[in-house]
Amino acid sequence: MKRKRGLRLALCLLATFPLAACQDEDRQIESIIARYGFSRNVPPSTLHGPGALVARENYDPSDKNPRSVQLTSLCTSRYSVDLYNFKPTLSDTESRDVASQLGGSFNIEAPALKSLFNLQATARAARSAVVTVADAKIYTYAQDELAEIRALLRPVCREIVMTNIGQSNAHQVLKVLEATVELKISFDVAASASIKAKAVNELVKAGFEIAPSSDSVTTRGKALYYGVGLIPVTKI
Repeated sequence: MKRKRGLRLALCLLATFPLAACQDEDRQIESIIARYGFSRNVPPSTLHGPGALVARENYDPSDKNPRSVQLTSLCTSRYSVDLYNFKPTLSDTESRDVASQLGGSFNIEAPALKSLFNLQATARAARSAVVTVADAKIYTYAQDELAEIRALLRPVCREIVMTNIGQSNAHQVLKVLEATVELKISFDVAASASIKAKAVNELVKAGFEIAPSSDSVTTRGKALYYGVGLIPVTKI
């Protein structure tokens, strides 16, 4: 029972849909989010790593501790975080802890591919899928390192950040929760070749690596940021 609950938590925590579908797990999810200081990154990607200067999109300004965030970059990496000579730190202890809670494989029904991963064509073609979460890691910068990154910003980048500070919508990524998610999708025997082709094309566009076979496909979203921890930027 404990193992099943842990897998449900992983599914809900990594989901890209509102948590209403996981209401029975809300308290457990809130506990995990509070413990590690993350918001779900929607959609998961590698665009906003530690040190990045970002703004929130489609958000409620009164929500200071959001469960999920949609982010947009204020500065490209080459004019901001890439100017800093040190990489973020891998938090070994926290990484092991979070990996023990999120790791594992579990079965989902085809409709969940749409609600969890926004894979609409794949959900139509699939019969079922096995989801595996692995290699969960936490990377972070210290506060003084974030300040040093802000001090290195190029003029145009600095001006954009200043504008967003005036709008109370400038943030810096303090840390990320990185994980690899593998989907092994079994196609419905009634699915046509064209429907399967649309599913494969959708998965490629979503950033998954593809290893197809005749009746199933294995996809892997490697080392994506599923959680982000933000700090507000009020001056530079």
